[in-house]
Amino acid sequence: MNILSFLTNPFVLLPTISLVIQIIVLMLLFYGYLLNRRLMFKQHGKVMAWAVALHLTTIFAFMAPSFVLAVIQEYIIPHFFGIISVLSLIHVPLGIIAASFGVWFVVAWRRQGLKGCFNRKRKMLLTMTIWLISISLGLILFALFYWNLLMA
Repeated sequence: MNILSFLTNPFVLLPTISLVIQIIVLMLLFYGYLLNRRLMFKQHGKVMAWAVALHLTTIFAFMAPSFVLAVIQEYIIPHFFGIISVLSLIHVPLGIIAASFGVWFVVAWRRQGLKGCFNRKRKMLLTMTIWLISISLGLILFALFYWNLLMA
């Protein structure tokens, strides 16, 4: 597939944009983690808030519509036990859990400041772990959906 056809094919371009944004979110999360390790808590909170906002944008702009309009109809309903269905049915709830906790942490931070953040450290690490599992499943799904198109 040459670059021009790649740029004009929305069935590949839009999911690829979503994937690139998720990689940026992943980098923001790691950067935020490093800020936390350096005891730069205010900056940590700001970076994590940006990561959550960017993540929610991709969920609502790309992921939810493609799941509802394509994955459910083309994979889950006709092939419930297929690999794409099973991975999707694990990926989606894990992603919802991670995003929900991310929103909760950001809202709590905005309301309470640093007070209480230290008590949530284990929950934050658990959320990061869940999010990493979810993005890993998302990468696998991306490869299953688009590998043949990208390699053509």
